[in-house]
Amino acid sequence: MTKYILIFYILLISISCEKKKSVTPEENSLFNIKIDTLNIHKNGDLTKVALFRNNFYCMFETSRMNTSQQFIKMFVISQKGKFIEDIFVPNEIQNMPHYKLIVENDSLYVKESQFEEENFVLGEYVADLTLTKKKDFKIFKDKYYNIYSDCNGEFGGTIFFQNIKTKEVYEASSACPIIVNKINKDYFITNNLMSYSSILKISDPSKLKKSKLDLTKRQGSQYSNGIQTLLDVYDLNIETSFVVNNKLYHIYSDKKNTYIGVIEKGKIKPIYKFAFKFFTNLNQNLENGKQILNFYNTGKKESGILIIDNMNIDFHALK
Repeated sequence: MTKYILIFYILLISISCEKKKSVTPEENSLFNIKIDTLNIHKNGDLTKVALFRNNFYCMFETSRMNTSQQFIKMFVISQKGKFIEDIFVPNEIQNMPHYKLIVENDSLYVKESQFEEENFVLGEYVADLTLTKKKDFKIFKDKYYNIYSDCNGEFGGTIFFQNIKTKEVYEASSACPIIVNKINKDYFITNNLMSYSSILKISDPSKLKKSKLDLTKRQGSQYSNGIQTLLDVYDLNIETSFVVNNKLYHIYSDKKNTYIGVIEKGKIKPIYKFAFKFFTNLNQNLENGKQILNFYNTGKKESGILIIDNMNIDFHALK
């Protein structure tokens, strides 16, 4: 009898040890997650941010007393959180319901993203945002293609590939492209619109529908030849995608949490759960793959700057 009791206890100890060896996604993470605080005098929530002239150019929005319209301010802070200056924001930008910050050719643009009526520019030697001619901005480029995107909300979206050498243009349906990543010769387009997300793969852009580069259309492309849908899902927000060691990862949120995940067999699989839920918005995808985003921590109700650089994910909360 004593012999069987001893064997029973050995089994219990063995099971207990096995449980201790099991790891959570957080403990098994490939990523270096860091959180710090930049103490600046701010008024409102951070809604846009771009790295320009080696500093952060930040858009803050605050509510007004007698109107639903937001008041927009632009501050410049160093990467260590030191206040440098504020930028005058003209009334035309104050009245924009949707806009983006875009850095191109040593200039910072404020681009209206609803019907693209007006663009403003902060040039290398210019102190204020001034009205400029409308222009088309690339979402991605390599030595083969300039890639442009167009999003018309419920009316669909389009991804355009312009061959740099021949100038020929190809298009495909893409709900609302937020970022393009490339692994080897394959292009991966991440779409996000409201609570709908999708990931598309395009291996040969020349097999898409031949087209013209027209970003003024109010209707998205209807052509799907040449694309492979890796993920198509509702009630889930993929807010950005990035590449580490030739593998595509995604930051996404459901109703409860925020995760890093990968796609397997048409579904997204979480490999890391963040300690807090947040929403994030991609502002800038640099040529080296580094990403600049703004984020909002729903638990602490605080906004900040998020930087993704390879396997390093750094949160800079602003207070």
